[in-house]
Amino acid sequence: LTSPSLGTGVDISQYHFDLVFGVFHAVSQTATECAQQLYRYRPKVPIHVWVAPKPPFGYKETNPTKIKERLLQTNEITAFLIKIDRETGKRGVEKDWALDAYCQIQASRHQSINNLRADLRSLLSDMGNTIVPKGDHIDVEAWESLKYAADALDADHHQSVAKANTISRSEYRARQSQDYLSPDEFFECEKFRIWDSYGMEVTESLVEKDNGGRLIGAIASLESILSPSQERLLDSRTNQQYPAPPEFVSAKDLQERNKLPFCTDWGNYSAKWLARFNLGLHDILKRLVTGEEITAADEQLLNLTHRAKECAAHIKAILGFTVPPDCQPIWLLATLVQQLGLSLDFRKSGPRGMQVKLFSLSKSELDFALQVIAHRQQQRADYAQTQSLQGFEPVSFPVSAPPINGIENPLIEGADTTPSLEVKEKDSCPEASECDRTTLLHCVEMLRSGIALGAEAIKGILKRWASDWRWEVVLELDALAANELRSVETLVPEFYSWLDELVLPMEGSAGY
Repeated sequence: LTSPSLGTGVDISQYHFDLVFGVFHAVSQTATECAQQLYRYRPKVPIHVWVAPKPPFGYKETNPTKIKERLLQTNEITAFLIKIDRETGKRGVEKDWALDAYCQIQASRHQSINNLRADLRSLLSDMGNTIVPKGDHIDVEAWESLKYAADALDADHHQSVAKANTISRSEYRARQSQDYLSPDEFFECEKFRIWDSYGMEVTESLVEKDNGGRLIGAIASLESILSPSQERLLDSRTNQQYPAPPEFVSAKDLQERNKLPFCTDWGNYSAKWLARFNLGLHDILKRLVTGEEITAADEQLLNLTHRAKECAAHIKAILGFTVPPDCQPIWLLATLVQQLGLSLDFRKSGPRGMQVKLFSLSKSELDFALQVIAHRQQQRADYAQTQSLQGFEPVSFPVSAPPINGIENPLIEGADTTPSLEVKEKDSCPEASECDRTTLLHCVEMLRSGIALGAEAIKGILKRWASDWRWEVVLELDALAANELRSVETLVPEFYSWLDELVLPMEGSAGY
């Protein structure tokens, strides 16, 4: 439903076509969603539909019980690695039926995606269409035409992002809470995201290389697996020891658990790190990064392959690819490094008839990845220095256990994954000015997190504080992030009246 002449994201209903073409790959859309897209063009004209014969990234799990089991197991592993009690951190939803419903929906989606061609044909027939099959054979001319159209659309996107206006960080953050962005605003946000991620000039080639954010995610995984483990954790259940992930990986998982109420949204980066580390990828990459070459008969590589075959089910669940029974060492290594944004090069060595292939990492890709990793490390250092200069020291909070039954006492904002902010007794903080700056900045951060959740979340946070303390926090927010306060004023016109009128849940308290 796009064309090189119109560009992406164009409402085609304002144009007239004698034919409408729909091209679908079964990646994330179900048959119902595909049919809705076809019917966005209202006039009755012939519709030519081509659907990929099978999902390009393999068939997905359709058993909701297995989906739930894998999800909870992965969350449980991550909870242990970031030092959260397993029983506390493995669920992350306030009601079991909510997780069951999610797994049922995912199973149904996967079923439709796995059988997209047949399901869409059946659905279009049920809607009163006359289906005229054109055959399932490969039409080389049509295939080339589709490939040309896809390349033209991609080139237009890369050019639009590279030529977009440059915006500030505050403008970018303000737009993230908006429901709709114009095409120009979207391109500007993409340009800022790429510049911020890579720390270099945004060109068409960099936009293409970024591939919608996939490359920076892969490089982040490369940075984590190259970082050594600083300690070992003892599993009290099995008395086995496991390496702990790097601190910045644990912090990212903990941050998601603090901000995202449902376990279905968590990234579980620590579990992915542990899977790669236990396979032995860390040791092999240390050698490859220094420029060393290895062969298919390398002892460490053979051990990695043996472990992968033994843990094929876990690799499929955590890393997302299938290890075949006859897995070849070099194929497995190439697949693992591809997930990290790299690829393998090889050269032949030895006399004719006795040549051996020597494999190494692609130097251009490795140099680029190391440059981006250095930029990411500098960003973290700058952020830590800024926090230190402001007198704020980040504090890690454990994730509290969700209620076993949330029906009788439901939580308005979802799961209880943020530290409870109880209103202290009057004697503990008689005046707001006596509270230390760390507490003030922490409250500012809580208010900022509530802004992203909407008016009710803001009201819930303000209700916990006395009126004087609310004004202290808002004034500090105005000094640190004025643009966010302006967005609150637009979102909640009665915001400032809440600062004086909201009633504390416990009378007599006078501050945080």
